[in-house]
Parts: sequence; structure tokens; C-alpha cells
Amino acid sequence: MKRCLVVGAGGSGREILSWALHVTQGDWLMAGFLDKNPAALEGKDFPFGIVGSPDTYQPGDNDVFVAAIGDPETRLRVCTDLQSRGAHFVSILHPTVRVGLCARIDEGCVFAPYSIVSANAVVERFVAVNHAGGVGHDVRVGEGSTISSHCDLMGGVEIGRCCYIGSHACILPGKKIGDYAKVGAGSSVIRNVKPRTTVMGVPAQLLVVARSSAEDA
Repeated sequence: MKRCLVVGAGGSGREILSWALHVTQGDWLMAGFLDKNPAALEGKDFPFGIVGSPDTYQPGDNDVFVAAIGDPETRLRVCTDLQSRGAHFVSILHPTVRVGLCARIDEGCVFAPYSIVSANAVVERFVAVNHAGGVGHDVRVGEGSTISSHCDLMGGVEIGRCCYIGSHACILPGKKIGDYAKVGAGSSVIRNVKPRTTVMGVPAQLLVVARSSAEDA
């Protein structure tokens, strides 16, 4: 029997560990968390503890790992580093998840309760899809990205690497979200989004952060 270690002991990690306990399988038992902050669980009274740091942990042949860090870029970086040291990541699909025909889900993904991945969709490694997130037909989600609760990625949408799609956002069919872009909660995306930008609103518009007078000086 293998040991399952959840990478990240923050809010996302505690949620994902809880969902993982609902997955019917016979290959591993939950062993706890890896987190570089040994005090991450202080005051939480959680039934699983921190067994080490992902920065220094040496994966063993009897270990499997679950990616559970909230920030997309950090998740991809930390988990890729563990992979380079021999870590084997499993994907967690809650029993209420529905997967369409010919969909592909790569290693280290997490699908929360009542989420959906439809026909011929491709979900690359270390993607997180939260409660009731919808990945439509022929969608491609790039590695490390986060699809928050109640998002709707319509047919043919392309999500880049390490994107963050906020809760209740809607991406219209065929639109492309560039690498490292962010879409604000409740937004409706009707046009392509450039890499490393943030859009929000209905329809979604580029978010421009005004500089302070001190920065202008």
C-alpha cells in the first residue's frame, strides 16, 4: 500500500485532501501534507499533519502525491521540482465528476465535486477545477491553471499555462486566454485575452492599475 502526500497545507490543500478521501481506490492511503510552513495547520484541528517540506522531501518508491497549492505558478513550480526528484502525481476526481468521451486528463489534476470535463477536452498536468466548474467540449486547459467554482469554459476555448479563471466566470466559445492571464470572478469573456494580463467585468475589460503619485515621482 502506497502513502499519499498532499502538496500544500493551505485552504486548497485541506479541501483537496477531504475530496481525495471520497475517491474509491485501493492503491494508497492518505499520509498527510508537504508544506514548507510547519505552522500551516496551527489552530485548524485537522486530522492529518505536515510530514515534511516539498523543497527538501525525497520521494520514495512507495509515495504518491497530490497537487494542492492554490497559486497556479507556485503549484506548477513546486510540483515540477518534486517530479524532477522522482515524484509520481495522481489525479483526484471526486465521485460526482463527469468525464465525457475521449477527454484527456493528465497527471496531477484535481476535479472538485460536481465539476465536468466534456468530450474531446484536454486538461494538461497540475490543473485544478473547483466545485461545479465546466470544461466544455474541445476545450484545452494549459498546465498549472486554475478553473474556479461555477466557471463555464464553452466549446473550443483555449486556456494557457498557469492561468487563473475566477469564480462564476464565463468564457465564450473559441476564445483564447493567454499564458499567465487572470479572469476576474463573475466576468464574461467575449474576446481573446493576452498573456500576463488581467480582465474583469461584463463584458470583460483589461484591468489597468493606476500608479500612485509616489511611484510617478
